[in-house]
Amino acid sequence: MAGIETILSLFILIGLGYLGKRTVMAGYSLAPLNTFVYYFAVPALLFNSVYKLSPDSLFQPWYLLAFLLAATLTALTAVFGCVFFFKEKDREVLVFRALNGTFSNYAYMGIPLVFGLLGEEAYGAMVSIILLGNLFQIGGTQFLIESQRQDGRGFKQLLAILDKSLLRSPIFLATFFGVLVSALALEFPVIIVNALDLLAPATVPVALFCLGASLEFKALQQSKAELVWLVVVKLFIHPLLTLAIFRMAGLNDHNWLLAAVFLAALPTGALAHVMALRYDVKEKETSLTVVLSTLASIVSVSLWVGWMM
Repeated sequence: MAGIETILSLFILIGLGYLGKRTVMAGYSLAPLNTFVYYFAVPALLFNSVYKLSPDSLFQPWYLLAFLLAATLTALTAVFGCVFFFKEKDREVLVFRALNGTFSNYAYMGIPLVFGLLGEEAYGAMVSIILLGNLFQIGGTQFLIESQRQDGRGFKQLLAILDKSLLRSPIFLATFFGVLVSALALEFPVIIVNALDLLAPATVPVALFCLGASLEFKALQQSKAELVWLVVVKLFIHPLLTLAIFRMAGLNDHNWLLAAVFLAALPTGALAHVMALRYDVKEKETSLTVVLSTLASIVSVSLWVGWMM
């Protein structure tokens, strides 16, 4: 019941965005809100999640590599279907199709679901996977898009791509400095901790509000079958590949295994839409993928939890 209530709460925030854009916010740009989420709220959330944990609880390389491999294979599956079944050829669109098929709603659904089911013992595994997901999936998306948009080839161009996709990425920087602070066991003044605690929770509601405001159901008529394919990839193929790879690799730690599968089974996260808006690539279809996968996850997540628990 708690999972259903969480999902319904998501739709209330999405609905408010949809209504707001068509009433009191009609004619206003979403760019300032999107900029706030990307440059301020998300970095605060990621930094807050990592700096309080010890490095030992964060890094289990074989488990993280297994999760990374599953996400990579899932992304390739999503792209394969879009190319061969739906004749998609645009490389930037395919990058975002891969993101939509692999990036989970870590913040709002992942943390309460995994923590509620597995307790504090799985907290380190959960945070590690969420950090890796944000770095690899969001950072990888930025790297691939910037690669497509960078003129020329060579070492200088590679440095320019890395600069734009990682070194200037607030998501990468927040994670890096969070790990650094954790490793050095630094402590912050109370006023900074309180400021981070106030800023971080703004990520989810503002991102979901922007998502709802961007919804255009015309895109569903144009790309209906392709969006259904991405939902199937996200809710079923991604967790199934994660489970299979963990089993084949003999990685049987209960908390890591269940945290990885449950996080992979979540619907597409709203940050995928933030990225689509930022790069102006299929943001209407991305918003619909988030909504459709979230709706379908009422059933799919319950099935995964029932099976694995």
